[in-house]
Amino acid sequence: MIKAVFFDAGHTLLYAHPDLGSIYTETTRTFGVEVTSESFAEILIPVFKQASRDYAATSAASDEQDLAMWRVITKRVYERMPALGRIAFDAWFEALYSRFGDHKSWRFYDDVTPVLTSLRKRGLKVGVVSNWDTRLRRISEGVGLTPLVDFLVISAEAGIRKPNPGIFEIALKHAGVKPEEALHIGDNPEEDGEGARRAGVKALIIDRRQRVTLRPDPGALPVLRSLEELYPLL
Repeated sequence: MIKAVFFDAGHTLLYAHPDLGSIYTETTRTFGVEVTSESFAEILIPVFKQASRDYAATSAASDEQDLAMWRVITKRVYERMPALGRIAFDAWFEALYSRFGDHKSWRFYDDVTPVLTSLRKRGLKVGVVSNWDTRLRRISEGVGLTPLVDFLVISAEAGIRKPNPGIFEIALKHAGVKPEEALHIGDNPEEDGEGARRAGVKALIIDRRQRVTLRPDPGALPVLRSLEELYPLL
């Protein structure tokens, strides 16, 4: 019997508003350089995915580490776009880092508020387990996520990041449940799926934009297109 449900934050509960590419475009425009959001998205998405794979092998987490990671990601984007050479990298990076740390740059997916509210009304413990720096706590406050959940476990605060099962063990303690009584939902098969299962926690993948390549093998993780598809599984 499931008594607790954990959620990843980015691309599961929250998305960058209006989208990642547009935020890069708007920020770059303040430096007098025009680059389309589509151009940024084309480069940013594979760069981010590669960085995620690189950092998946790193168990430790801190604000300093997350800052370094985002600096690497942003530098790779910068180096792949010649038009950005007219901008000093450090100033551009600081502007972007500040923009993504502002809760106004984030929104809930439409299904988030009703689903989280319903789960708690059913008596389930609801928590967030996210690889994020400590800015997530004030973002959570700003967008109204904090009142919808019982707790947040943030990697930079916990000192450990997904897929290490230790971060899920912290969530289990917060929820006061056994591993087999918990379910985790996230968008990353390795961090959210395999990480949770290593801790003995059931896992589901949410793929809101069909970004995940579904695996045909029997061991593949179940995939949701919306959080509302969660209800029958409880």
